[in-house]
Amino acid sequence: MSMNETEVKMAEGLEYWTADEVAECLSYPDPDQVIYKKLWQFLSDAENQTPAGGDGSNGTVETPDARLDLDNDDKAGSWWHKLTNAEQLVINEAWAKDYE
Repeated sequence: MSMNETEVKMAEGLEYWTADEVAECLSYPDPDQVIYKKLWQFLSDAENQTPAGGDGSNGTVETPDARLDLDNDDKAGSWWHKLTNAEQLVINEAWAKDYE
């Protein structure tokens, strides 16, 4: 993002989503898969990923609230600022279309 480009405010509710959830669940236009690949790279780079749901064994969690921890660095709050202004707008528009 250039120095004079103002970051777009993230859509409310998106902060609980992981990079892979955004990559796979939002219907955003991305013909060359630039955003898609970037989102998956954020997940790959995350050192404190959101645990998967499951029975509580093998690092999984049983309760949905354990998956909502915003300290997990695969959540949107950790990577939103790494997107370009245009990518942020595309994701916000897809969020509004798909989930609002």
